[in-house]
Amino acid sequence: MARYKPNSPQDYLAILDFINRAKENNKEVELKLYHPKRTGQQNKYLYFCLQWFAHEYNCTVFEAKEVILKRIAAPHIFEREMTVAGESIKYYRSTADLDTVEMMSAIANFRAYSDMNQIPIPDASDQDSIRYCEREIEKTAAFGT
Repeated sequence: MARYKPNSPQDYLAILDFINRAKENNKEVELKLYHPKRTGQQNKYLYFCLQWFAHEYNCTVFEAKEVILKRIAAPHIFEREMTVAGESIKYYRSTADLDTVEMMSAIANFRAYSDMNQIPIPDASDQDSIRYCEREIEKTAAFGT
């Protein structure tokens, strides 16, 4: 299915034409907003943040992601509810389901939580600090210290 940007005059006319043709042929139209998915760079940086936090906090990356990120630092982004057989069930979205804005917000909230716990995480643009942290993580993994 094609995607159109309503703020583009050419795309706007194409959208109107599509809707008018559907109307003429008595067809239903489904409209859907498209939000760009998280980027590879965002995902890579998030996993760096989780690894560094896990390293410093002495927990697993899984715990950092599933407990700290999703339940404590950014529940408003991840927590969802659904009703199954009349019962309300809470579940947590995957990071793969986030768009770029949600991912940016999740990372910012996680970094803020980490800072509050005296575990500063370098900014994504601070490549020297990130490389230092990655070496420390690798040393721990290699030597268990």
